[in-house]
Amino acid sequence: MQDVADFYQTLDLTESASADDIKKAYRRLARTHHPDRNPGDAAAEERFKEVQEAYETLSDPEKRRAYDRRRRFGSAEGFGGFPGAGFGGSGAAFGSRPPFGAAEGLDPLFRFFFQDEAARAAPTDVETELSLSFEQALRGGATEVRLPGGESVRLTIPRGVRSGLKIRLRGRGAAAPDGRRGDLYVTFRVEASPTFRREGDHLHRTEVVSALEAMLGTTRQITNAYGQTVKVQIPAGTQPGERLRLRGQGVATDQRTGDLFVEIAVEVPRTLTPAQRDELEATARRLGLL
Repeated sequence: MQDVADFYQTLDLTESASADDIKKAYRRLARTHHPDRNPGDAAAEERFKEVQEAYETLSDPEKRRAYDRRRRFGSAEGFGGFPGAGFGGSGAAFGSRPPFGAAEGLDPLFRFFFQDEAARAAPTDVETELSLSFEQALRGGATEVRLPGGESVRLTIPRGVRSGLKIRLRGRGAAAPDGRRGDLYVTFRVEASPTFRREGDHLHRTEVVSALEAMLGTTRQITNAYGQTVKVQIPAGTQPGERLRLRGQGVATDQRTGDLFVEIAVEVPRTLTPAQRDELEATARRLGLL
């Protein structure tokens, strides 16, 4: 009796295995032993060939029936065989293995295996940047961002967003072959303001006063970052570079509101007429300031 390779054992199955069982076993074993996952491993390559040969036979109902008869009786004689099965036909006999190069080329099982892998490939995340003006970042709100592939995605800018902040939009990235989508990561880039400097949620700006205003004190009306008018009391004797703190006038986010720091710059006249100089000096001496 001629020995016949046990294809059921090759796939870790029994003769009662269903077509679905055979397909699942093949996929699992082919993934495990595929040469691309085991480079340079001759044993894995040989095992992969065995798995592929077993699946090619057992997945075809006609070939499987003929193979089962041969396993039981040791020969295809008396059963008519079938074309290409090695039972009197011209095809390859059971137990013979096609050259591996054929499996890498046009073999339908090879294509089936990798099509299955592609269908379950992980979806791709997408990263992009969104440029905002200083005012846009402060106020937040809805906007659209165009992805590298040309698709537009609508998103909400967080109120008071900082430059460099990255947010994730689940399921808005690139789609996998099975329809699942990756995530979209958006990094915000906020333009600088000509008036305000931001540190965390606090804002800084400079207010210029004259030397006499710094000496005597004054009141100024300034505009905060949101366009609102705020009264600033500058005390007498304020020194150059001194900072005044206006609580709750900084950046407003959903979590907190920062403060506004007003730095005082003192402007000294560069030129005085002789009469102004004489009068200023006399007054200063009379008041004991010189």
